Amino acid sequence: MDNITSLEKAIKILEILEKPPYSYKVTELSNLSGLNRTTVHRLLSTLEKAKFVIRNEDTKEYKIGPSIYQMGCIYLDNFNYKDMILKILEDISKQTEESVGYAVLEGDTVLSLYEIEINQPLKMNYKPGLYYPINRGCYGKCLMAYNEPKLVRKILQNQKFEKITKYTLTEPDEIINEYQLIREQGYVVSYCEVTSYAIGVGVPVFNSKGKVKACVAVSFVKGSNKKSDMVKIEKILNILKSYSEEFTKYIL
Repeated sequence: MDNITSLEKAIKILEILEKPPYSYKVTELSNLSGLNRTTVHRLLSTLEKAKFVIRNEDTKEYKIGPSIYQMGCIYLDNFNYKDMILKILEDISKQTEESVGYAVLEGDTVLSLYEIEINQPLKMNYKPGLYYPINRGCYGKCLMAYNEPKLVRKILQNQKFEKITKYTLTEPDEIINEYQLIREQGYVVSYCEVTSYAIGVGVPVFNSKGKVKACVAVSFVKGSNKKSDMVKIEKILNILKSYSEEFTKYIL
């Protein structure tokens, strides 16, 4: 750890704080980061002064602070179509009566920008600002499917994937085959890949030049039989496709 800069160490701390349970004590941050407690204390003190982290005086735990939120808001404001995209997502959620979200690809990172979650017996817990994997779920699979093939293979070869459920894809070749199927179909389905009860349906969002810039996806709880699930998938797909041109209007 001695050969990395203080900035890199601070970033490492922030990256831990952005993961569940989103609140950590100094000892936990030290163990997870590999940094000694003195260094972690020093970094947290600096970050706290800049309001990048805040400390709970009762629990002695640290979590992400308001300065990070402010920077995130500025990032979202750079997408000048925010209000219109949210309006479309709200319409889709009302029609499908399910949760809906919108994610983009930044480099090799899949990032959720907007999420609308309705009241369901089981929460999906999709939140804006979260990163998503490229081997499971609608966002990652859809956005990587339309990425540059050589870059995609390189990214896949440099990662190891956990088998979350029996449907989760973990081998690069099977993931690449899934990407090809998504391109051929023009849509993505995630069947119990993330949890044993969640199904996702998504479509790519194109700009006016025909380039995929985002993925919009609907998630719902698996039904009592696969036939009814397939009927629901088809219904949701038709709704998503009906909004394709609306999305394109607002995307550069």
